[in-house]
Amino acid sequence: MKKQIIFYSLFLLFIAGADAQQLPFYTQYRSNLFILNPAVAGTKRTIDARVGYRMQWVGYDGAPKTATVSVNSRFMKGKMGAGAYLVEDKIGPTKQTNLGVSYAYHIRFPDCELSAGVGGMFTKYSLVGGDIILHNTHDKAIDQNVTNSTWTPDACAGIYLYNDRFHIGMGALHLMENRATFYKHDSTHNGKVPYRAHLNFTVGYNFAQNPDYIWESTVLAEYVSGVPFMLDYTLRLHIQQKMICGLSLRLHDAVALHLGAMFLDDFQVIYSYDFLISKLRPTNSGSHELMLTYSFMNHKSKHRGHIDTQFIKQKYGYMF
Repeated sequence: MKKQIIFYSLFLLFIAGADAQQLPFYTQYRSNLFILNPAVAGTKRTIDARVGYRMQWVGYDGAPKTATVSVNSRFMKGKMGAGAYLVEDKIGPTKQTNLGVSYAYHIRFPDCELSAGVGGMFTKYSLVGGDIILHNTHDKAIDQNVTNSTWTPDACAGIYLYNDRFHIGMGALHLMENRATFYKHDSTHNGKVPYRAHLNFTVGYNFAQNPDYIWESTVLAEYVSGVPFMLDYTLRLHIQQKMICGLSLRLHDAVALHLGAMFLDDFQVIYSYDFLISKLRPTNSGSHELMLTYSFMNHKSKHRGHIDTQFIKQKYGYMF
């Protein structure tokens, strides 16, 4: 009960307008870059589809649960990419469903490509009034007697420089900084959630002396107004294009383990588990995340510039 009270107190501060992390976090962010940065659209193989599920802070009442589905592809001989995604994020009495689309244009250089992307999304934000605990039952921000939902439009943009060995990217989400306004037809309640821009920066490098053992090194930094700066480093080893293992270190928050496998040539599954090192550690038993990827390559398509996509498949882990 104590954990539940703490959680709902933080939630009510959020409803009242305090800045906060408003989008889900992924331990496997390298596998979710398309959702974090629209410029990633079309930078993988011909078709790239992913399904993921995350259970955060297991054992904590009302802890976040996030489900994702995404697909993106390239076309126009690799000059353009586009895709769509659906994200459902449930936290206590709230649920956000994000439906988004992204488009990217790729500019070729001798040894790399620069991709610029834009996107738009609609967010359905729902409050289950009966699941909310209030110390003041006359709070004008929340109506405990109804379940209310509101739709909010938003935009995102990003840039991504990459080849088969490295990538550098920056994504910006919630650029419009709109407000989710509840109880629009109720003059006695006026709950509002102001969205804040989310900025993320990624840099990564793949290296190997033996093509059967590829090291994938990635850093993610994330900034949101009013929230501590987040920094995560992930190192994963791809073994003979069959197995994946790795470790993540997240500043002041968690250490994560990764384990995965490739099968049927075009499929990949990765599981990760977070060991918390923050002050939340005594209240839960960690976080679980699972990602299933299907990535298809049309072998008749031409290579883009000097980036050898077949080389990526054979040597540098084409599902990174």
